[in-house]
Amino acid sequence: MYIFLSGALLLAAIIGVFWLKDELESPFLARLAYSGLVARLAVAGAAISLVGFLLMIAEAAEYFFG
Repeated sequence: MYIFLSGALLLAAIIGVFWLKDELESPFLARLAYSGLVARLAVAGAAISLVGFLLMIAEAAEYFFG
């Protein structure tokens, strides 16, 4: 559960950067939001969320079926 939440929190932080970029109209935030680092963090956050989700499914299947 914690792995899934950490990935979801990372994705929420990235969405927050894009929202702040639009609200503040900051050139620095625009460069940061469209940087390669943020893209890599988004992929990492999605992968961490997926692994966490799969682990939760595996724990639920073990609880119910075995």
